[in-house]
Parts: sequence; C-alpha cells; structure tokens
Amino acid sequence: MNHSDQALTPNGFLKTLRILHLALVTGVSVFLIFVYTQNTEWILNLSDTNDIFFFIVPAFAIFGVYFGTFLYKKQLTSLVNKDNLREKLVGFQTASIIKYATIEAPALLGILASFLNGNVFYILISSVLLVYLFFQKPTKDKIEMDLNLKGKLKSQFGKGDEVIE
Repeated sequence: MNHSDQALTPNGFLKTLRILHLALVTGVSVFLIFVYTQNTEWILNLSDTNDIFFFIVPAFAIFGVYFGTFLYKKQLTSLVNKDNLREKLVGFQTASIIKYATIEAPALLGILASFLNGNVFYILISSVLLVYLFFQKPTKDKIEMDLNLKGKLKSQFGKGDEVIE
C-alpha cells in the first residue's frame, strides 16, 4: 500500500506530528541531561578562541534556526495554491520535519561539544535551542494559520476523525 492510499484523518495527522515532535524534544533532553550529569567540573569559558567549537556551535545554531525557518516558509509558500487538504498536510509535515531537524542538529552538536571539553557555554546554547524546539509544537490552530486554511479546507480539517480524500 503506498503512502497516498493510507487513511489520513486530521486528528491522526496531528497526533503523528506531535509524537514526532515529542520524540525529538525528548531525545535532545535525554542526551543533554546525560551529558550534563557525566561531568562534575563544568566551566564557563567565553574566551577560549582556540576552541573550534567556540565559533562553530553558535554559528551553526543561528544558521540552523534561520535556515530552518527559511525552508519552512518556502515549503509553505509552495502549498498556498493547492486545493487538496492531503497535499497541504503532507507538505506541512515535510516542512515541519525539516524545521525541527535544523533546530535539533545544532542542539546535539552543542551538547557533544560540551561533553568533549566541559564548557557549559555549549549546554546553554543547546538549552536555548531545546526550548525553541519545544515551542515549535504543532497545534491545530498553528497548522490552520500556517497553511492559511479557509472555507472548505478549514471545515474538512475541523472534522477530526473523518478521512481526508
């Protein structure tokens, strides 16, 4: 059975996307806590310019957030003229996964950098990214707004357990 033949309901779509989001947030959180508890002598060093991570982690974090937002908006723009709710939701899911990944990757890099050199600076950056990722949680209202659902499509999306054709 191919993907387009599977039964898709608005509630099922939202549940799947929320589980994916929660899994990413949980994974980063567990890794952060694990790494943080492994070191007993954390330092906050904001002057070690010989540490390659000192430049890479913040740059990658900023790039990830902005590039993810850019790709997310670009993907949503390509969905504006579609009049099929299924296509819009699949496109939204793709855009969301890309956005989540571009936040998660620099957070994981920051955690790894802190594990390697004991500088809590990278944990702080990763924590900010984790909070930002947490607030990207998909909601029904956010999906309706971001996809600009109106009229028939909004009504169809509002019918939670009805299969989307």
